[in-house]
Amino acid sequence: MSSAPTHQSLWMNVTLPEFPALQRDIDVDVLIVGAGVTGITTAYLLGQEGVRVALIEREKVASADSARTTAHLTYVTDERLHHLAGKFGVEAARKFWEGGIVAIDAIERITEEIGSDAEFVRVPGYLHARIGQPLDPKDVEGLRKDAELAQSFGIDATFADRTAYSNMPGVRFAQQAKFHPRRYLAGLLTVIQQQGGLVFENTAFESVDDGDPMTAHANGHKIRCKYLVIATHNPRMGKKGAVTATLFQTKLALYTSYVLGARVPDGAVPEGVYWDTGDPYEYLRIEQRDDHQYAIFGGQDVKTGQEDDPERVFDRLTARLREVLPQAQVERRWLGQVVETDDGMPFIGENEEREFVATGFSGNGWTLGTLSALMARDRFLGRDNPWRSLLAVGRSPFHGGAWRYVQENADFPYYFVRDRLRRPELDSPDQVGRGEGRIVSYQSKKVAAYRDDSGQLTLLAPQCTHLKCLVKWNSADRTWDCPCHGSRFRPTGEVLGGPAEQPLKRLHE
Repeated sequence: MSSAPTHQSLWMNVTLPEFPALQRDIDVDVLIVGAGVTGITTAYLLGQEGVRVALIEREKVASADSARTTAHLTYVTDERLHHLAGKFGVEAARKFWEGGIVAIDAIERITEEIGSDAEFVRVPGYLHARIGQPLDPKDVEGLRKDAELAQSFGIDATFADRTAYSNMPGVRFAQQAKFHPRRYLAGLLTVIQQQGGLVFENTAFESVDDGDPMTAHANGHKIRCKYLVIATHNPRMGKKGAVTATLFQTKLALYTSYVLGARVPDGAVPEGVYWDTGDPYEYLRIEQRDDHQYAIFGGQDVKTGQEDDPERVFDRLTARLREVLPQAQVERRWLGQVVETDDGMPFIGENEEREFVATGFSGNGWTLGTLSALMARDRFLGRDNPWRSLLAVGRSPFHGGAWRYVQENADFPYYFVRDRLRRPELDSPDQVGRGEGRIVSYQSKKVAAYRDDSGQLTLLAPQCTHLKCLVKWNSADRTWDCPCHGSRFRPTGEVLGGPAEQPLKRLHE
């Protein structure tokens, strides 16, 4: 009998350098908040230009969503190409896809520059009709449109009635890529230190005061800087006021994507990356090993905090994997979070004067994170950048259509009211088992109760510190998740992911 899958991403087998917490006041040219793909790449690129940088991370570097990636490097966007052309125009769609191409080329170039062992390799990518579903003529027509548009942009794209792996109609896109993301980031971090860059872990950004220079506050210390790059997965408030920052959040929707890592027989699937046309779509990455292949298979995306039983989602995904690859042996499973926008394009650029943010990467975190770093470098250095106006943060909130905006923001009033009317899951904290979190009744109030594996009980106020929706226990990842805007908290209340910036309030027995 096979052992239970490991609840950890495939990339965590690589140990990254350790960095100190900030314990003094410092002066730099640029402060970068968030040490994932965007922040680390920005620090590297600015360091190459002789810019003094400080990179701070609330927890450990590259341990959040950049470590939970499925490591597809693709310019094929979540928003279908013919949809982008219909909404924004053909030239805007071309420019957006060219951004992905430039980002992949940059990752390849940086890998060579730093001598990384990131295992970067070019592979084809396939967008195909969903396996096992009746073929819709409209779906086939959409695939043809995508291929024709891509070809008109000079992209090597080919429509076929039968594509690799799926045996369904689809489009083959040449020159996609895959790599080991943590090895890549480990190499970048080493070079950043060699360039004289400052990196601090366990350093929480608190606030920033405008001025010349600006003064940011973190860990009770001051960081004086000329420019601020907020490179967190979901942007911190920064210089924006609470009302303005909250309005910006209405343009974003946070989804949790479920991922499996599985061993498959050698030769089962041609090496490459694959996505289907479903909504939510399924995706597959195949890596060649010495005597077998390794598959990363994902999908079943659901809004963060809105799944009643995450373990069942993994069960459904496992069943689906065995439908398409019956010999797969699941070894790992993990969760990742993606941020979608109201119009299908990311927000990358200045949020305020001398404050740069980047978010809304959907399923293209690595390519768009790298593009964001290139744009942040150019903005600080005063260089022109072809994507500045297209991806501007200040574009209209209804840029992609009012209906999607309304749909995504209906969650707040619904969950805000519904969860307050629900009965607690248990009548007492005493009923919470080890390794469990539950909403329970305590002193005639609802509380979030967590008991760790040693039996230690933590009681928390269940109201998310963003807009006071009640959090929900995620048994698959051992987190408290907010169903309204996607904030995530550790079992003991610390912020894992925004928009919340303050921990859940601790209660005393």
